[in-house]
Amino acid sequence: MRGMRDRRTWRWLPRRLRFRVLGLVDVVVLWTLVAALTTAGAWWGLDSYRHHRDYCTANRDLRRVGQECIGVTAEAYSFDPALDGILGRIEDANERARTSGKPVVSVAVVMPYTSRSRGAAMSQELIRHSLQGAYVAQESQNGKDTAVQLLFANVGEDLSHWETVTDALAARRGGDAPVVATIGFPNSDDYTLNAVKDGLGPAQIPAVSAVLSSREMENPYLFKVSPSTDQLVDALQLYVSANEVDRKNTFMIKDDREDDNYVANLSGVFGREFGEQYGITPDAVERRIETYTGIKGPDQGTPQIFREAVAAMCAVDARTVFLAGRDADLPPFLSAIDDQTSCRRGPDDGPLRILRVSTGRDPDTESNEMRGIAERNDIEIVTAVAVDAPGWRDSAVGDEQVPRAFAGFAASYDKRFEEGPDALDDGYAVMYHDALTAVGTAVAAARDSGIDAVTHNDVYDKLRRGSPVADCANSCVRGASGIFTFVDESAGADASAVSEPVDGRWPVCKPVPIVTFPAKRHDKSPLYRTYQGPGETTCPAP
Repeated sequence: MRGMRDRRTWRWLPRRLRFRVLGLVDVVVLWTLVAALTTAGAWWGLDSYRHHRDYCTANRDLRRVGQECIGVTAEAYSFDPALDGILGRIEDANERARTSGKPVVSVAVVMPYTSRSRGAAMSQELIRHSLQGAYVAQESQNGKDTAVQLLFANVGEDLSHWETVTDALAARRGGDAPVVATIGFPNSDDYTLNAVKDGLGPAQIPAVSAVLSSREMENPYLFKVSPSTDQLVDALQLYVSANEVDRKNTFMIKDDREDDNYVANLSGVFGREFGEQYGITPDAVERRIETYTGIKGPDQGTPQIFREAVAAMCAVDARTVFLAGRDADLPPFLSAIDDQTSCRRGPDDGPLRILRVSTGRDPDTESNEMRGIAERNDIEIVTAVAVDAPGWRDSAVGDEQVPRAFAGFAASYDKRFEEGPDALDDGYAVMYHDALTAVGTAVAAARDSGIDAVTHNDVYDKLRRGSPVADCANSCVRGASGIFTFVDESAGADASAVSEPVDGRWPVCKPVPIVTFPAKRHDKSPLYRTYQGPGETTCPAP
């Protein structure tokens, strides 16, 4: 103990200080040194804390931005407790893929993983259903010769943090489980288009959207599983041509949010396809178009106020109404009709038909409350959809209008999840399943071509080369929403045309069912198939 107190044994102390009494200068120097080291250590610790505080995960895959964790990860992170179950299942599937001994590719699910604000791009329920559909497709794909790892790519609930995500995905194009494609992209807005145009496109990573339908969403690297708004409206045209629909007493009500490409595109298509023929033109005197503020997007006034629009609609005794808005806007629109005394008509006046388009059949829209309003006011809602899960479940075996792969998907989904009978109705589980199935089909086609290490370039090449001819001998996607391939619209474009270049990547032969509510339709109009001409039968059975 004495030796420890004996300064002469302190080897760390300069020799000249071991054998002399410390003076004032020596003490000051020593304490200055101690203070400097202490300050440096504290500063390093504080800086390290600040640096790590910005990250949500130890591996720094997810960075905290406001109240959200933004980035790309293959591990389950609790973005929202309601998602923990499905995220955990996908993480387990990822681990099985990496340890399977098969070649592994990564596919990122690019979308919001939180839904806190009223104008969020996706609801919590839609996020969960989307991940469930992707998981069912992942399990199916991982039974083949190339396994798929799903990456959770959170762009934020308003989709604005796409640059962080696309940079991370570009950095993952190599390695043992390279990124070969992305799926998701739920909303038709500038953030989505910029993510592909300025992020994924330059990195040559294909993006396969599950539900985009606006024709504004076009880029050579952006493939869409959903029919376009033009095609959905074309299916409505086929319906009204085959059925008795009032063409004189017409009206259009549209969402006026300028930052929402989907509703802007839809109202433009309605005006172009039905405007002159149905009288829904912006006439200054006999006005047949009214607007409202929709629910999606940043606050720009109070959304979903339909009182004035409905009063104007009923004042001209409208019998056929085109609604250019999102699913969430339909229930308050129906409630406004129910509250408006001027909308009430006699039993012999005929139904009020509301024509619209949607991904699927929104359970909130087809609730018992909405059914009561529709029946009370003699309203018939006619919707062109990409997915008609209730109709397909109830159809007879062998019905040629029902996609052949739907029953297998529904059985697999029901086996894995206890979500209730209407979980597939919104269409998101089906469409996200089909988006990943499209990527898996391209991966399989690349492997069949003799490519062992499939890359993002191989997947892009196969996605754009499929053909539905000869009963899909050339890489058709056998989706739960129907058999389809992707068209390269630029191949037939006129290079001398003055118009904008055509970069469409839309599904070919995709079926578009027409559904009616509250009563089920009984018309005999043929099933609309995208890019197939009237009366043609070139598309294979769905």
